[in-house]
Amino acid sequence: MKLTAAFVALAAVAGIGADAQSVCTTNAARKEIRSLTPAQWSTTANTLAAMQNYGWFQWFAYLHTANFNVIHNCEFFFPFHRRFLQDFESVGRTFNSGFALPYWDEVRDYANPAASAVLTAAYTGSNGQGSNKCVTNGLQGSWTMSYPSNHCLRRQYNNGNTINPLYSPEYIQSLLSRSTTMAQLRPAIEYSLHGAVHLALGGDMVQNYSPNDFAFWLHHANIDRLWFTWQMQNPNRNFWSAAGTDASGKAIGLNTAIPYYGDAIVNLMYPSRNGMCFSYDNYNTVTSKRSLSTRGASKCIPRPQSVLPSLPDLIEGVFDDVNEVLADSEAVVKQTLATLSAPMLNKWFPTLANNNTVTYTASDIPEAPIVAEVAVDSSSPYSQMSAPALPSDAYDVAGDMVDSSFYSTPQDEPTPEEDYSASTVEVISEATSSAPSDAYSGESSAEADSASSSEEYTAAVPIPSHDTNDTYDASEAENYSQSYQIFDLGSKPDTSGLDGEGPKYPMPNPFPFTPGFIQMHGYSVKEIKAHYALATEFVGDMNADNYQSPYAKGAQSLLGTVADILSDVL
Repeated sequence: MKLTAAFVALAAVAGIGADAQSVCTTNAARKEIRSLTPAQWSTTANTLAAMQNYGWFQWFAYLHTANFNVIHNCEFFFPFHRRFLQDFESVGRTFNSGFALPYWDEVRDYANPAASAVLTAAYTGSNGQGSNKCVTNGLQGSWTMSYPSNHCLRRQYNNGNTINPLYSPEYIQSLLSRSTTMAQLRPAIEYSLHGAVHLALGGDMVQNYSPNDFAFWLHHANIDRLWFTWQMQNPNRNFWSAAGTDASGKAIGLNTAIPYYGDAIVNLMYPSRNGMCFSYDNYNTVTSKRSLSTRGASKCIPRPQSVLPSLPDLIEGVFDDVNEVLADSEAVVKQTLATLSAPMLNKWFPTLANNNTVTYTASDIPEAPIVAEVAVDSSSPYSQMSAPALPSDAYDVAGDMVDSSFYSTPQDEPTPEEDYSASTVEVISEATSSAPSDAYSGESSAEADSASSSEEYTAAVPIPSHDTNDTYDASEAENYSQSYQIFDLGSKPDTSGLDGEGPKYPMPNPFPFTPGFIQMHGYSVKEIKAHYALATEFVGDMNADNYQSPYAKGAQSLLGTVADILSDVL
């Protein structure tokens, strides 16, 4: 088909068809959605509406569905989704050259996600309503989604009209700090924040056609931003790290072609190069330990300092309204984490220990270790403004829109009336050897400081290794169970701070995966439990160390008063 004149003109403005091996002449500047000006959000919303009208949401929902089983639970996860985001963004820029895909820094909202401004009529809309769980306000409130069949955009929060806590910005920072390869970072992020947000929103977001919901694009832009943040944390070690396995267990690396697009992974690793024409607004706030071996000739070049936007005052150690905090969460918590004891920093944040931090810039990125056999093709694969017609079997690969196991809580989870009983999160005895043997020690920071240097507080906790031999077991997934409490009081409520001995606003536990979500992705129950055990150990350690997360205030609003909680367990 011939390009329309309007499409050709817009494509030229967007830079489509530029030399794939050159530095991008123009980058889409990706910003946190709440930092957009009204005019910028209007541009975004109008562009997205045009894309919906021309069938692009249907197209991208189909592409994600058709490739679902080969882009999750393996090391294609990061590079495929980066290319997928760029494809979506490039289409948007053909409609409006000023379009840039925003991201949602969800961990700012982790304590009470439903209170996020992002989930209101001002942006993406809120919870689904009525028996069909239709989103009736916000960007997509009046849209009819056409894949896999005509339906309203659906959402079904995982706690009625509220959402259970996500993973904290501190925990995500810990994952970035402790991961030394992409093969470690991928499951650490996929099995935590990535899955948690999909489960939090429910509806279309817990189906393989989740790109129907614009929240998918905001979420994955943030996941990609976190990957880039990690790449820049230690460029000499991290930037070109791509070794791992595909969904079948076969080894992959920088020269491996990703599913569907066929681009070599090496050509997708560098934002602002090779057709990946985008940047993130927090680029100059990425800091980490810098080894002497990476300094080279540039060691005398002055490094830009991280400058945070003006922040709201902390009241009793927390932000009163996280929607007013415009700085990225990683930059904020790096400041508050400085209050932790040295053993805690060594255990959970090794790159932040001993104040070994420095800002990296593009000059610190080493040259790519290989040249891809096939260069990335940044030209548009599409021949007209309308999305391509779907193949005849497109509707056969979509998931079940009403599978209740995606919304049900794990089997052994207490009912809402029992959430705050004095039981503890179960011990994961079958976890991998690198996972803890119990939920958390409950040691105070003083006790930890006096511990022997051979004990766990003095060495960083390793990321559980991904065992390609530990395959999905349908029976284990169907019978998966994980008890859950927002605050794990146990027999020592002081470790959660709710009796006034710890932080005023203790860190809540993240909500675990559900059986349906594990089955959908083919995850190993053993691996999921190992990662979740570490997450709850982290929460216990942080509360026991009297750490006050500046984003933690909202969790207690999900519970009632602290006095009511304590009266149930003491």
